[in-house]
Amino acid sequence: MSKRKQVEDYILKYIGKITQGTDNVKLYQELFKSMNNKEFDEFMHKLKDNKITLSVIIPNNSKEVKDKITLENNMKVAKELNVDFFQHLHYKNRKGYPDYKTPEKYLVIKLPIRRVSQLLSKKISVPEDSKSIDLTTGQVTGKSQSSKLTYPEIQLLSGMGLDKSIKELIKYRGGDLGGGNALNVLLQKQGTATDSILEQYSTGVVSTKTYKAYYNAMMIRMQL
Repeated sequence: MSKRKQVEDYILKYIGKITQGTDNVKLYQELFKSMNNKEFDEFMHKLKDNKITLSVIIPNNSKEVKDKITLENNMKVAKELNVDFFQHLHYKNRKGYPDYKTPEKYLVIKLPIRRVSQLLSKKISVPEDSKSIDLTTGQVTGKSQSSKLTYPEIQLLSGMGLDKSIKELIKYRGGDLGGGNALNVLLQKQGTATDSILEQYSTGVVSTKTYKAYYNAMMIRMQL
């Protein structure tokens, strides 16, 4: 048996195991048949250099996805191939401090990334200034507004442990006039700001006070 045939059989074997079907196996069989030895050699070198990857095609809402493409089967095939999806993470620390290795293993895989439309130049929104303030929320509005923070985005930030970023975005930049003004002044004069300093100037988020006024008007007691 030629070396090429061994490689083809190896690929076809595990493509079949991953999908637990024959459709994708047939696609790769046709692909290999269309290649001469030189083209096959170039194909393998691209795989080795991570310029291309082997992939499978699964139609949307296919029964094959539900019944055959399963996490359990993927883990089983990965174990057979001696592939560990979970790795310790190594963090390189700043000078004078030791590097850090996580005690627990985390899922590390390659995923396709698509740039969101907001990154296109025509989608970029730049505020003219920070002078236009909504009196009911304390937040910038009109020509001073450039972006919004949604609840799913807050959940993502929370999941990454960025609690201070959340506090900055929904408090000091989200309607706390005293803290927000202090933040802007410190950034302009010093280029940095800390939560301990901003807290001294905090006057509370305006929208919270607005809601309290609405509830009081409806004879509903609300405590801040």
